[in-house]
Amino acid sequence: MVDFGTGSKKIALELLVIAILLAVIPLILMGNAYYELLAATVVLFSSMVVAWNIIGGYAGQLDLGAFAYVGVGGIITSELWIKAGIPPLLGIFAGGAASLLIAVIIGIPTFRFGIKEVWYALLTAALVVIFNNLSRVLMGPTDYYLPPKTGILYLKFNSYEIMYAIASVILILTVLANLAIERSKIGYYLKSIREDELAAEMIGIDTRRYKLYALMIYSFFLGVMGYIYIVLAASFSYRMFDSSSSLSIAIMGIIGGLGSIEGGIVSAMVLRSLGEYFRSSFGSTVPGLDLLLYGIVLVIVGIFQPEGIAGIINRINKAMKKKR
Repeated sequence: MVDFGTGSKKIALELLVIAILLAVIPLILMGNAYYELLAATVVLFSSMVVAWNIIGGYAGQLDLGAFAYVGVGGIITSELWIKAGIPPLLGIFAGGAASLLIAVIIGIPTFRFGIKEVWYALLTAALVVIFNNLSRVLMGPTDYYLPPKTGILYLKFNSYEIMYAIASVILILTVLANLAIERSKIGYYLKSIREDELAAEMIGIDTRRYKLYALMIYSFFLGVMGYIYIVLAASFSYRMFDSSSSLSIAIMGIIGGLGSIEGGIVSAMVLRSLGEYFRSSFGSTVPGLDLLLYGIVLVIVGIFQPEGIAGIINRINKAMKKKR
């Protein structure tokens, strides 16, 4: 059972603030297609970070394989449309299911043999590399493009404002999933695993099962987001399986604060926006500058604010309560 009793007003207020901010942004960017595309991309990456929070924040598993699931889900959804005529409005769930299946195939032996911490991180990072090379063999170096059809059936529109709205809906749904998990038995178990896995096992928690649940939910959401990522990128190829993007998702989640939804969103929106700016402005002369930015911020946060942005948010909330 999920308990939404305690703190439900606070949750409703936070969701209202997120919804208002998401609604105001298009008004600020109205008429500028580049900035609308940038806003949609930033919101989609925020959704990925919030989804990562399920496995990385609640369960405490340093997963570096985000774009393995994004790539599988996006390419499956696109291929179902191109080759089988299944519209993405339906195919997007098949893409999510395909990513979930990959997570189960990888997760069962991984958790069964107790692979965790740095070895888990290396294994998930290797997963992206494996899919990158496998898809390069199967798909070749060609860039593939979606059919020119647009409309709700295809989740593809000529207007970036509408794509931004779709990305915003995905973000809100991902936040709601996080809240449901956080306030459920699964959430309590995952947090126990994050704090001390051995102690969680000693009190009877099936740590392998609940880590697998977290991985399945996380991978499904990323698989669904994969097709929207392709629409925003305008094409897809083996380069969908991108190790640097996977690493950036984990870094933004850590900087936001493990288990913090608000921190993850703030971290993703600020760092992704700055990363896109540096990449577009200096990417041709200094490749990888966006990742350098993430690394510098991670070091600074690790030294001065180990709790991440969540720690700053908590201090602000405490200060506001004292004033009352």
